[in-house]
Amino acid sequence: MQKDWDEIRKLAVEYAADNINNRSMNCSESVFEALIRSGAISGQLDLSAVSYATGFGGGIGGAGFTCGALAAGILANGIAHGRKAPASTTNRMELKETLYKRYHNLAKDFVKVAGSGLCGEIIDKFPDGYHDPQTRPNCIRIVTEAAGIAVDYMKLSADECAALEYDPGTVGIKNWI
Repeated sequence: MQKDWDEIRKLAVEYAADNINNRSMNCSESVFEALIRSGAISGQLDLSAVSYATGFGGGIGGAGFTCGALAAGILANGIAHGRKAPASTTNRMELKETLYKRYHNLAKDFVKVAGSGLCGEIIDKFPDGYHDPQTRPNCIRIVTEAAGIAVDYMKLSADECAALEYDPGTVGIKNWI
């Protein structure tokens, strides 16, 4: 049965907003639960799997590292499209040429809407940081955007991802593989 990705995206965005606004979920839980409940990764996980994303909230336990909403989108894409037998891939260039393009571009699109991939940088744009009255509305916007972006990449086939651009230099990693 073919998934209706437009409907899944709409639901994921709606559920993510509800989760962070009304269900006391952190950023990563909000996105991850929305992706499960919308059907983006249904059949693979039940809602108890939301616990996998808890620690990513606040940029990994409030440390300000990778935004939890981004981390949840990457995690969900990995569940849907990641290597099921990592040791079977002996050609490390294959990672760059095919698999990493999905995650790399998802992260780049996230940074376009959030301004950064780091929670601390996103929050520090506001004068009073996390306690600034504009921080929460901004995080809610980012959470809903992250859910939609995650779905956009989940629907792409491996061949569609292989055709995406890939430039690790955009994030300052040189000769890493």
